[in-house]
Amino acid sequence: MSDIVSYDTLKDSQRLEAHKKPIPIRWRPPSSIVPRLIFHTMCFCLTFHTDLDFMWEIFREPDGWENFHTLYLTQINQLSTVQGLVLTTVAVFISTPPPLRQINYAADGPYTLLSESLVFSLFGLLLQLFTSVVGQTYQKQNTFKALKRNRWLFLCHIIVLSIPVYLFGISLLMLIFAISVTGFLSSSYSAQVFTGATFALLFACLFVSILPSPFFSRLHKIFWGKTGEVNEDDEDDELDRERSEKEAGGPARGSFQDV
Repeated sequence: MSDIVSYDTLKDSQRLEAHKKPIPIRWRPPSSIVPRLIFHTMCFCLTFHTDLDFMWEIFREPDGWENFHTLYLTQINQLSTVQGLVLTTVAVFISTPPPLRQINYAADGPYTLLSESLVFSLFGLLLQLFTSVVGQTYQKQNTFKALKRNRWLFLCHIIVLSIPVYLFGISLLMLIFAISVTGFLSSSYSAQVFTGATFALLFACLFVSILPSPFFSRLHKIFWGKTGEVNEDDEDDELDRERSEKEAGGPARGSFQDV
């Protein structure tokens, strides 16, 4: 007599065992008031969450740590391409004179913003390349075991991963501010009108894009304490989809026979 255990069953059991692991005590918020406030502030600024629970949900999976850094390195390489485009655009603005007197981006305000954008773009690109080079060492389990010992060490690791993204955001905002200041300070009335209409449209599109995003739901939960109503039909659809996937690709993927 033999017992057949499917490969999917073993994988599901490994996931269940991973889900049973609670978050380490050293990853939880400190008990003191001031360290707890610093901890929550750093978590929100770095991850848009007030704690590290969602991080532990990812890393307690069998390959969660490796998959997280693989995805991060893929995105940071794409970000480096965009950062190079921002750097090239800023360099063109700084190195060429304005074609029209009415739109003078060589004035003190716009030129200062363009110079700051150039500096942040250079440092952002350098840090992105550095992270891409040493990023392979971040994927090792030894790194995760070392960072798991202390919440502040892990937050420092997240800071290292977040700095290239923040530098890119600052350089892009500086460039946008320089363009907007140039348009609003222009001596041409039509340039001011078109600049205002353009940025009003862009901010409206940005606001609409934020509403269905997870970022808005997190802010809604922080300020109002709820994320919205959960539809029971959505849960039923999720369960039906998982059941159909298991029935379609169950024992056919592979099995282990124990005699």
